[in-house]
Amino acid sequence: MGRLILFVCLCTSFLFSNDRYAKQRNVLAVNDLIKAEENIAYFYEKYLLSEFKIPSLNDLIDDKYLGSNFSVKNKFGDEIAFKSTTNLKIKFATIKAKKSTYILDLYKRDLHRNRTTVYTVFDGDYVEANNSFVSFLLKSKEAENIHALLKSGATIKKDCDTLVAQTYCNYNPNTLRWHDSSFNWIEYSKSDFETGNVTVKNSAALLSSKLDSLPVGTYIFIENGSKYIKLLDNIIRKVN
Repeated sequence: MGRLILFVCLCTSFLFSNDRYAKQRNVLAVNDLIKAEENIAYFYEKYLLSEFKIPSLNDLIDDKYLGSNFSVKNKFGDEIAFKSTTNLKIKFATIKAKKSTYILDLYKRDLHRNRTTVYTVFDGDYVEANNSFVSFLLKSKEAENIHALLKSGATIKKDCDTLVAQTYCNYNPNTLRWHDSSFNWIEYSKSDFETGNVTVKNSAALLSSKLDSLPVGTYIFIENGSKYIKLLDNIIRKVN
């Protein structure tokens, strides 16, 4: 009888040990998944500020960004991928995730999340993976403005060495320039964009409809020249 009790205790201890080990492995796997999603968000922003394009995941799997050895494998579901690269969404990672399970709760926690947030839609007790997603934030105003421009369909060249009409270009670390069909330009702050003061090439650029988007009270500077202010009804008046 004593041997039987000892055998049962050993089996119980073995099963408990295996369960605890499996849980630890799952916790590590979830943390690795969160880290991968956070890295995607970080390097997405870095790519925007360097390449002036909206990246695909393949664009980011490069030694300059995520690293060429970045793995998209995910033990809880489909491969890691964007749900919408334009709308800053990553696919929800855990297929058939159930409410109030430690894996789902850990995955959704903000403790290890800085740029990403998990949004879930449930069908009964289970997550609808197709309608759930991980959103991520851009931390800098520069990245937000560049992303908004690209999302609107605008093109931003990486430099202004070769000018293209009706296109933005990266003039320096702080500003973008837009060129009209006559290659007159408007220079915008990357951080303020259309909410801040601008500089223009010459007085001809003051006639551009692009200036209509500027708020009342914005100052418009002609390069090495006069200062103007934007008034109501898109009136631009010289400041003495």
